[in-house]
Amino acid sequence: MSKKTILFLDVDSAVQETLTALLQKDYECMSLQSGKESLMFFEDNAGSVDLIIVDLDISRKTEFALLNWVGNNSNHKNIPVLTIIDLEKSEDIGVAFKMGADDIIGKPLNLDIVGKRVQNLLCVGSNRKVHNVMEDLLQAEIDEYIGDLGMCDCPICRRDLLSLTLNHLEPKYVTSERGAAITKAEKVASREAKLKILTQIAYCAQVVKKRPNHN
Repeated sequence: MSKKTILFLDVDSAVQETLTALLQKDYECMSLQSGKESLMFFEDNAGSVDLIIVDLDISRKTEFALLNWVGNNSNHKNIPVLTIIDLEKSEDIGVAFKMGADDIIGKPLNLDIVGKRVQNLLCVGSNRKVHNVMEDLLQAEIDEYIGDLGMCDCPICRRDLLSLTLNHLEPKYVTSERGAAITKAEKVASREAKLKILTQIAYCAQVVKKRPNHN
């Protein structure tokens, strides 16, 4: 049975060395720095990571942006996230949960607690198998037709269009491992269903165009 993969994201080198020594016997451990390198990795490696451990600092905005992106990406949103935080910086805690963190552990680290938290979060990730494939269908159609909708195509407007359209369509839930949802989505989408999706996207695009959530 292959080992589950843990990704250290922008973790302090000394902390990472300690965590690797603790976890590498039972898990595959890899590391990335935040920012462009991490985004490129996630775009090319859907479903290859089982848990993210990230060292968050509110003074470094890139980690928060990346976690927000992962949480809103259909191929990666089910990856559980364990955050390492200086508990004296209480403002970081609220932001971390808002950005999709599943659990938080404070510094200095208690390795027994870290090991248990990792086990628990990997169980959470394994059980996140129920997925609304309508979201995948919508995302694919929005990506294809965004240039024809006459609206802003920034990430904020794309997100608002996806959210608004989802509220107008009946969900289609499947039991699926990460990365397999798109395939199942294609199988459940009839020609009539796709036409309905495009109609709703066009309608909701006009709503978002008239009331964008930015200047």
